[in-house]
Amino acid sequence: MPFINIKTLEFEQSFDVRAAIIKINDDFASKNDISLNHVHTTWELLNKGHYAKGNIAPDFQPEKNHPIIVDLLTPDFNDIEKSKLMLKVLATSISERLGFPINNIFINHRQALSEMVFDDGEVVSW
Repeated sequence: MPFINIKTLEFEQSFDVRAAIIKINDDFASKNDISLNHVHTTWELLNKGHYAKGNIAPDFQPEKNHPIIVDLLTPDFNDIEKSKLMLKVLATSISERLGFPINNIFINHRQALSEMVFDDGEVVSW
């Protein structure tokens, strides 16, 4: 189930987003012992000037001050150590795949409760 949503401004140097998210999925699955077909990643581009930190709203994704924003959603059966591993693996993968400073990545990890998810045509329990 893990769902990863990455939000960034456009980068000044173009890169293959499709290849990046596929590699991020592979890294996340293999290093967290999760089946690859359960890992979902989306990438949303924010329009120029649509991301402000303080009074600065840049056109392109800066390497400082405006972190890449990542939302990670996983089932709530993972303990704190597993959650920490997932956060570290995801941050490392994004940093390495994009050549982006790891200290400018923000990840919010949310956990979905059993019976609070609708998937595959039904309410899911675990």
